[in-house]
Formats: sequence, C-alpha cells, structure tokens
Amino acid sequence: MSTVEFETGPAEPAEAQAVAEAVTALLRELRGDPSHTIPGLGAAVDEAIAGKDGSGVLVARDGERRVVGVLGYTTQTALRLATPYRHVQELWVAPELRSRGVAALLLEALDARCAADGVRRVEVCLPAEQFPSYPRTLAFYERSGFRVIGPRVIKDLS
Repeated sequence: MSTVEFETGPAEPAEAQAVAEAVTALLRELRGDPSHTIPGLGAAVDEAIAGKDGSGVLVARDGERRVVGVLGYTTQTALRLATPYRHVQELWVAPELRSRGVAALLLEALDARCAADGVRRVEVCLPAEQFPSYPRTLAFYERSGFRVIGPRVIKDLS
C-alpha cells in the first residue's frame, strides 16, 4: 500500500467551494442531520479565506491537491488574557482519511501561524459529550497539547 502524503497551507480562493462542502459535512455530522444547510456560508468562507477580521482557513491537500482537511479559525482578544488568541472554529478531515495524521498536520500549521503572528494561545470547543466520537475527539486534542478547562455554553439570539 502506498503512503499518501499531505501538505497544509492557507486555503486559496479557488478552494472556497471545497471548504464550504467540508464545513457543511462537519455540521451535518455533528448535528446528525444530513440535510442541514448554512445560509450565507459561501460569503463567510470567502471572507475567512481573505483573512477578514482575523479569520483564516487552513487546508490539507492530498497528492492530487484535493482538499481533504479544513481548519477554520478566528483571532480575538480576551481581557482575561490581555493579548490576542486563536479559536479553532471548525476542524474537519475526510472520513476515509481520519486517524492518518491530517488533523494533527492542520493543528501544526496553525501553531506555526500563531508563532509567526505572536499568538500564544489556541482554544477549541468540543462537541457535546453525547456525540459518538467525543472520546476520540477529546483524546486527539489532549495528545495535541490542549487541556480541558470546562464546558462551554451558548445562547442563540434570533
């Protein structure tokens, strides 16, 4: 069996559709809803790829330059830190390539960008504990140097 190698880097505008499809697949998986759609996703992806407001998108590409992993992030400043930090908003890897190191490569690419930008903290929100892959997801992030700091709650305003 041949070894597939992956490269990571910032998403290019031409990859916007692949990024949007990846984010849609991620949310469908997390929600357990195969028909879930995200209004306005195309514009949001374009803005993130362009780096608007401290956002960004890193992708992993296979040997044929297909997008097989996506990491979306934002940059913000918290008073508790008195410095900018990054938040991983989305991290998706093609199901057939999971457990092959693709997500770890994306996190390493984010770490390198953070180091270059002087950002010293990265946070991520995990899926609910009821999510079937929660134990594996938590173990992955812990292996990647993250530590659990407590649950997070959200309030949707509509």
